[in-house]
Parts: sequence; C-alpha cells; structure tokens
Amino acid sequence: MAKVLIWLASGDLEKLQPGILYGTNARKYHWVDDVQFVVFGESERLMLEHPETFELLQNNNTAYCKFVADDMGITPALEEKGANIVYVGDYISNFIKEGYQVITF
Repeated sequence: MAKVLIWLASGDLEKLQPGILYGTNARKYHWVDDVQFVVFGESERLMLEHPETFELLQNNNTAYCKFVADDMGITPALEEKGANIVYVGDYISNFIKEGYQVITF
C-alpha cells in the first residue's frame, strides 16, 4: 500500500505547485492509495493570499499547523475559511507510523 503525506512549507507558490499538482493528481488518478497534505510555516499565510489554491487544498484532506498559525496571528482567518487547524507534530508522526512517505515542498 502506497501512502503519501505532502508537507507544504515554502512561502513561494511556484515551489509549492509541483507538490499540490502531484498530490491532487495522485488522488484523482489513484496513483497511490492515499494522499494527505500538511500546510506549515509561510505556506499557511500564502494560502490566505491565494484563495484558488486554498480551495483546491480544502478538497484534498489538508491540515494546517496550529502552532505556526497562532504565532503568525492568522488562525482566525484560516478558521473563517474552514481550514482544518491542528498541532501537526503528533498528526504527522501518526502518518509516519502508518507508513506514509513524506514529500516536502
């Protein structure tokens, strides 16, 4: 069983796009059994600046880091948009324990 966790951490949309494209298509075309996304760091703020990308990720099992969002003061804005905001340390660790391969962009 092939499972992928795509960790989006860059503050540069051009660097995130390959990961988003791969993950979205991997799910759509069943290239792997499961795809999860985690948005972390500067990419969290970037998603607020790019609503079309935010919406694409909303449809793809995406979690946002609560610690970082709180630190940046953007938790309310993410919550207003319906983002799944969690403390990602345990969240990511559980996926790793379940055999997910982590790909970072």
